[in-house]
Amino acid sequence: MGQDDGDRVFAAELVACIGEAREPTVPELFSVAERVWVEGAAERSAFAWGRLPSAHPDRVTALRAAQAALCGDADGPV
Repeated sequence: MGQDDGDRVFAAELVACIGEAREPTVPELFSVAERVWVEGAAERSAFAWGRLPSAHPDRVTALRAAQAALCGDADGPV
């Protein structure tokens, strides 16, 4: 997540992908997924995102939500 992303309603990656009509990069996808996960519950820490196993259901769900936000398709590969 970018330094000032907490002040934005929409992640900069989301604005860039939609504004440029392009697919997100892998780092953009993971950045938005982290933000979805952190903002999904008040007690979650951004630091805990990095400790989630790659196949953890919360991580997979956040990645799918990020993909849906960035691409409009939650059914594609993650």
